[in-house]
Amino acid sequence: MKKNLIIHFILVLLLKIGVTGCTEESISMNADRMPDETAMDNIAGALRNTTTLTNKAFLELTEGDESATEEIFYSLSQSAGSRLTVTAVVNEKLVEDYNEENNSKLNTLPAGNVQFENGGVLSIDAGEQKSAKIKFTISTAGLNTDTPYLLPLTMEEIPAGVKVDTKKQVLYYIVNIRKRITTCYPNNQYEQIDMPPMLSDAFVVFYVNTSTYQPLIADVYGIQKINQIDYTQALHNIGSIVNLRIVTMDYESATGRALLNLSSDIRDVLEKADKFIRPLQEHGRKVCLSIENGNKGFGFCNLNDMQLADFVQQVKNVVELYRLDGINLWDKVSTYNKEGMFAMNTVSYPKLIKALRDALPEKLLTVVDKGEATEYFYDVNRCGGIEVGKYIDYAWHAYDSGKEVVQIIEPWDAEHPYSEYTRKPIIGLAPECYGSLVIPLYEKGENPLRDKSQYRMVDWKMNKRKKNNIVVYAFDLTANEQNMYEGMVNDIAIGDGINAMMDDGAYWGQSIYPPYDWGFISGEYSYTYKPLDWLLRQMYNVYSKGWVRPSGM
Repeated sequence: MKKNLIIHFILVLLLKIGVTGCTEESISMNADRMPDETAMDNIAGALRNTTTLTNKAFLELTEGDESATEEIFYSLSQSAGSRLTVTAVVNEKLVEDYNEENNSKLNTLPAGNVQFENGGVLSIDAGEQKSAKIKFTISTAGLNTDTPYLLPLTMEEIPAGVKVDTKKQVLYYIVNIRKRITTCYPNNQYEQIDMPPMLSDAFVVFYVNTSTYQPLIADVYGIQKINQIDYTQALHNIGSIVNLRIVTMDYESATGRALLNLSSDIRDVLEKADKFIRPLQEHGRKVCLSIENGNKGFGFCNLNDMQLADFVQQVKNVVELYRLDGINLWDKVSTYNKEGMFAMNTVSYPKLIKALRDALPEKLLTVVDKGEATEYFYDVNRCGGIEVGKYIDYAWHAYDSGKEVVQIIEPWDAEHPYSEYTRKPIIGLAPECYGSLVIPLYEKGENPLRDKSQYRMVDWKMNKRKKNNIVVYAFDLTANEQNMYEGMVNDIAIGDGINAMMDDGAYWGQSIYPPYDWGFISGEYSYTYKPLDWLLRQMYNVYSKGWVRPSGM
């Protein structure tokens, strides 16, 4: 069973707990209690869901899910004077009223598809304000995909002494079963094939800036693997991790809080996770939030303990609510030691990493290793006794200037023949988990850096220095664009980069044919870029923000 409570009201909640930089007080995620209504003659009661603060919940299922289970309870505004018992039931008649009131066309979810635990009976003992939770199960039998259904739950009978607020007596579930995307069209709009498997020997990391592109752009880059003996071909998916930008840590001067600032574009993507995120996850990708500093003299390296704990809770809430796969931390451009801010220290960032791991033990946690923010991660004493590498899954550098040859950084080696930059090893992190190869995006036209970069990658591989198959594209992933980078993302950065990195891909050698020149030679296989959506070869800016697929294509 897969489910996602993508609830419109939750955005307001997140605003108030500090994920968008507002100044309101933090609100608990606990929905157990109703406001005290002592001014009323009678106690007020309401049917509640365990995760909502209103009487509406959105339940997203995926094609193939047989059922979904939810928890509900009954809550009073004051303690009960005596034992109260109510029974939750489905009221199909309320669907028509809801549609008329909200100008909607939701379908009725049949009562026969709903099964209540304990017959739907909810009891509140004397002196208590809420009942124990009970479960109810929604069966998907007979329901159609991509068809929104409405399930109104209400009380069979209101107990004496409880004030009736009609709206609070109904708990609405809007249920949708999303159809899985299992096919693609790599050649044209008529030739449909099954979604290809992930390229198993390449661990590719992408970044997508949601202010310019939809995350779906990361779902349509493919690699054609061609056997150089019999020329058989196999199409593969790539993109093991997709990091979504732009998310920042901001400072709220009025309260001194560290706030998780979700841009409006990120919020839109999260609220439409069934469209923008779930397909990527179903095709084998891990979708993570990439959190950066806000460049205001405040960031990962100068948090106090209260700010840190508050910030970690905000991150945890968002990751769990939207069923994301993890977090990427990138101290990108922050300038520390500004007047009025805490001084930069070497303990804050390691403590943040450890706290995030403790809060999200099953999620991915990755770190970008660049600049002064991470340069001391080799020294456990400077990190306050924290071995940073033990709390993260992967790290990679971000020295990927398009004005330089590719930088292949090997922190664990004394010699650095493949990079003009050096980093020290992150204590506790195995070399197999460090991304040495971060491929730049070069401008089109004659550029000797491209050939030098390809030679450097192949030479590094041929000298058996590779510790893993991690390939990082730290630039923002785009489709082909009509600018200085036209054709450079797909065929050059991705196609040539993967071919040079793969053990059985390109190598440097002497041709067996006259005039026996030295150069790049295909290995056992060649790896070339091939889109999983044919439109990437036909149009510019495909899957950019706001892009809509042309009719018939």
